[in-house]
Amino acid sequence: MTRPPFRYAVAALSGVALAALASGAFAQTDQDRRLDRLDKQMREIRAIVLQGRDTGQPVVVKPEGPDPAVEALQTKLDQQDQTIRTLSGQVEVLGHDLEEARRQNAAAHDAETELRGEVKALADQMNRTQAPPPDAQATPPNAPDQAPPPADATGAPTEASAFKAAKVKLASGDYPSAGDAFTAYLQQYGASPHAKEAYYLLGESYYVRSLYGDATTAYARALKDWPKTPWAPDATVKLSRALSSTNRPDQACAALGEFDKRYAATAPKAVKTRAATTAAAAKCAG
Repeated sequence: MTRPPFRYAVAALSGVALAALASGAFAQTDQDRRLDRLDKQMREIRAIVLQGRDTGQPVVVKPEGPDPAVEALQTKLDQQDQTIRTLSGQVEVLGHDLEEARRQNAAAHDAETELRGEVKALADQMNRTQAPPPDAQATPPNAPDQAPPPADATGAPTEASAFKAAKVKLASGDYPSAGDAFTAYLQQYGASPHAKEAYYLLGESYYVRSLYGDATTAYARALKDWPKTPWAPDATVKLSRALSSTNRPDQACAALGEFDKRYAATAPKAVKTRAATTAAAAKCAG
């Protein structure tokens, strides 16, 4: 076999040597880069440590990514914010309920004051009606203050006198005695044409004393078959108020519905106003 010329062999060896040197140079360059990075990191760590030593603050090496403590604190703050929003909503609802309760209490107080005024006006009217004429003789000193009610042939009071006596007690403001008098009248004269009115006035004696349960029963009996009488519109509104005061708003609104259907067209303005106030307090649908 013919050997290659010497110059070709030298050239081949030189190429191999250059390739090896180049590979070593590249490897050396990568290693130098890693060493430089490590050296830089060491210098940064050293600077941090020296700064911590000079300031007295501990050196904290934070891991990569979000800080778990920060995340936990943020979660807690979010929960507290949600709790505050919930409590704020509850406070707003309670405030609205309190204001509504105050409004209803004020309406009830106004109704009671108005009723007392009506009873007083009725008493004044009855006193004027029963007052003796100016030229009448003065009552003898030893005469009784009030003559007994008329009696029948047996000496017992008549139906008319018993009814009138009960009305006088109511007008004078003696509500317990008036209630007893109307109850006694109804027990004896329950079939009388005046029985419905007696139940109405009995309801008045209960209502003014805030005995709303008894007043409801009395007004309901007075309004049986929905009589066409002057006092029926007022009795219907009072029945609704008594029902509302005993936590029966649906029945209260039903009573006002009957008022609108049967009595609103002819009822006095004051009674219509009380009906509207009662409907608002009971939250009746318009």
